[in-house]
Formats: sequence, structure tokens, C-alpha cells
Amino acid sequence: MVCASGARSQNACELLSRNGIPASTLEGGTAAWVSTGEDLHRPTTTTARPKWAMDRQVRLTAGSVVLLGLLLGLLIHPAFQLLSAGIAAGLVYSALTNSCAMAALLGKLPYNRTSRAALDHTLATLRRN
Repeated sequence: MVCASGARSQNACELLSRNGIPASTLEGGTAAWVSTGEDLHRPTTTTARPKWAMDRQVRLTAGSVVLLGLLLGLLIHPAFQLLSAGIAAGLVYSALTNSCAMAALLGKLPYNRTSRAALDHTLATLRRN
């Protein structure tokens, strides 16, 4: 399994393992692969609907909440600046622990999830092979 950072592919490997399907992940993801000087080839065409990468969604959400907190702090009450401070603390924690609670929350949104039927079909297909 492969993803950009290795975190999602590790989660996928754990899910597959719980379902009796052996799998492994590229440690550190494609970012680690490229950092060692290896080439990364991406498909030139796709039929899938384009999605924003999770890190882009996190940056948009974090930046929006920080701006909102600062704006509300100036216009309504300084206490709203605590929203910005909370996002800043979350980003620091995320960097120190190499985890991201905001990405986990955004991953639960409907456009970031696959259907359970698709997962069940994929697991059944993998078990047959």
C-alpha cells in the first residue's frame, strides 16, 4: 500500500490485516521515496473525479479558522482569537506527533469516504485471490 505520507497506507494495511489479508506499506510514503532520489510516476489520465489532497484540505480548513478567529477577535470580542490559538496548538501537536486530528475529522466527511459496499467488494475480491 502506498500514500503520500505512509499514514493512510498503514491504516489500510491494518484494516486488511484485520480481515485476514496480508499487506505491507511503503514506510514514509511517496514523500520518503522521492526524498531518497527515486522517481515517482503518476498516471497522466484518470476517470475519477478530482479530489483535493488531504494536506490541502487541512491547510484550507486551518487557515480559514485562523483568519475567522482573528477577524472575529477584532470585530466582536478578543476571546475569538482563542480559535486561532487552538489551531496553532493543534498544528504544533500534529508536527510533534506526526498525526493530524483535523485530517482524521476531514476524512470522515462524505466526499472523503468510500462506500461500505465498495470496501466489502474489494475485501471479497482480495480474499479470492
